[in-house]
Amino acid sequence: MILLGVQIKVLQKGKITIPAEIRERLGIKEGDVLTLMLSGGKILLLPPRTVPNPTEVIDGLVEGLSLREPIEAELKKAAAFKVERKLPRS
Repeated sequence: MILLGVQIKVLQKGKITIPAEIRERLGIKEGDVLTLMLSGGKILLLPPRTVPNPTEVIDGLVEGLSLREPIEAELKKAAAFKVERKLPRS
């Protein structure tokens, strides 16, 4: 859900300015470290207090799309592979 959309200009070395209204709404202060995420061709810029689970962010971008199950399945495969590699071979 987009509540506020504004256009901003990319400056030298890729710098951008977050409009004051948005900084105030989100409580972003000078020196805060934000998290930048790239998802499906979209840039998400998250304040430090709101860094969610990446699958939750992706799930919220496309209605009806959930990546939780496929990601959990891949994590289980990776864990099993790691355990298999550590077991002695007979």
